[in-house]
Amino acid sequence: MSEPLSTDNLARLALLSSGLNEQQSDPYIEKLAVLLKKSESVITPGMDTDQKAEALLVYLHDTVFKRYSLTQTTVHTVLDRGTYNCVSSAMVYMIITRYHNIPVEGVHAEDHAFCRVIGTPQGGTDVETTNEWGYNPGLRKEFQSSFTDRTGYVYVPPGNYSERQRLGDRDMAGLILQNRIVELQNKNRHMDALTLAADRLALTGSVQARLDYFNTVQNAAAQKNNRKEYLQGIDIINQAALGDSDFPDFLRETRAQLVFNACAESVNNNDLSAARGLLESQGLYLSADEKRNIRILISRRELEVKVRGAFSPAVIQEIAEAAASGDITRDRAATLGAYHYSIESERLSREGRNIESYLFMLEAESWIQKDREYKRLIPVLRDNAAIEYHNQIVRLMQQDKRDEARAVLSQGLELIPRSSLLLQDKRKLEQ
Repeated sequence: MSEPLSTDNLARLALLSSGLNEQQSDPYIEKLAVLLKKSESVITPGMDTDQKAEALLVYLHDTVFKRYSLTQTTVHTVLDRGTYNCVSSAMVYMIITRYHNIPVEGVHAEDHAFCRVIGTPQGGTDVETTNEWGYNPGLRKEFQSSFTDRTGYVYVPPGNYSERQRLGDRDMAGLILQNRIVELQNKNRHMDALTLAADRLALTGSVQARLDYFNTVQNAAAQKNNRKEYLQGIDIINQAALGDSDFPDFLRETRAQLVFNACAESVNNNDLSAARGLLESQGLYLSADEKRNIRILISRRELEVKVRGAFSPAVIQEIAEAAASGDITRDRAATLGAYHYSIESERLSREGRNIESYLFMLEAESWIQKDREYKRLIPVLRDNAAIEYHNQIVRLMQQDKRDEARAVLSQGLELIPRSSLLLQDKRKLEQ
């Protein structure tokens, strides 16, 4: 439908934008019809356009508009309760002037909306619909303080063109939607807000509606990210991107971050197959560096899982290769290698094979032996090995097998020459 819309179509559009369906709108269409009919009483023969338009503004404040409310943007609530803000009052004013064939358009300034009567002798007249003194407000002394006190806004005169934007019927209805969007966002209902933002974009097709839509997509996707619902967030952005050659970079960046976080979450849960699957299915949204970083994350966690398993020289080799390629630091490689050796060493110790446990740890590669935990563990294993030698010596001495005891002592001192316990056994055997 071309603009300007008929009175009925404008009223229905306003009610639909306010959140009502067709059936819910019907009672309010009837209520408006009564209001419009009664408004005829304030229009008298001989009135010019300015006089008619001002009389209708006063009429609305006398009969409908009761109390200003900053966030009350819906038309049906104006009709039910008399509460209004700049957008809802402007829309009702547009409906009543449309009924009387007075050409009126919307005007949007920063965070504020009002109306402008077109074709008056002065080339157009502003109407601040929130105030009964609001017709041609720049000439009304009564208006200046009353308007600011009531709304908190400052009147933007016609000369400030950079701060004013002319709005058609659909754009004004779009402002109702936008106010509802902001209210939903303030309640963290970002998916509901996204639905309305899509409706507004479809309704107006304006540059501002498109920008606001993408910002709403960003908010909804960010909420999914915070809830760790990464794939849903990616899907939200993908739906917004369909067929749009000017898809904004900030949404591309958000989508990439969602993919990265989804992969990282799978890695943190040790579900490496899921992480690889995500990288395969969603990797087209990532840069080459981002893909490499995710592969490094997977590789690191894979190594961390492997080092907890049974000892394998192949795992030690993988750790060394990861350090050589820069996937992990050399310090981290040493830590992982030491841990992997300690798994086998602890197994031997649990079986009472402390000498083997110590000998096994001594076989670790030189770069592993630099690890701090390795250095802490070696004296403990050395002492345990000395105790095992000592216990063997004591048993042989009790069995009067001194030559065999000396042989065991020799092995022990060769491995642990400074062991005070073994040196004590040596003195006993020399007596």
